[in-house]
Amino acid sequence: MDFQEGVRARLIASTSVQEIASARVSWMARAKGTPLPAITLQVISDPRPAHLKGLEGARSTRVRCDCWAESYGAALALARATIATLTPPAAIGVKRFGNAQVAGQQDLSEDLGNGSFIHRQAVDFIIRHVGD
Repeated sequence: MDFQEGVRARLIASTSVQEIASARVSWMARAKGTPLPAITLQVISDPRPAHLKGLEGARSTRVRCDCWAESYGAALALARATIATLTPPAAIGVKRFGNAQVAGQQDLSEDLGNGSFIHRQAVDFIIRHVGD
């Protein structure tokens, strides 16, 4: 299992995330017409530390987790659920995750026109992990 599959699997396996967003967790973009609430994920940076013998096994990857909902409260609740899920260490199959830290959180939104408005909580995580 690679990093992206592991992060998504952790979120989908979380009861608190499932109660709000079901399994609507995807990388990069929501499919058109996907109901809300939902989560989209994006790797912001993924440095590959190295030493004299090659790449280190562990690294810290910065991930943006966008929590989309029709209300501010639902977006905030989903953001809190993702924080509770991704910050503690965990193992998913052979993929190991260390403690993650929240590097920042923003209130954002999207005006769809015709009075339609989507709320978004953008949470940036720095996730320590081993391997790809």
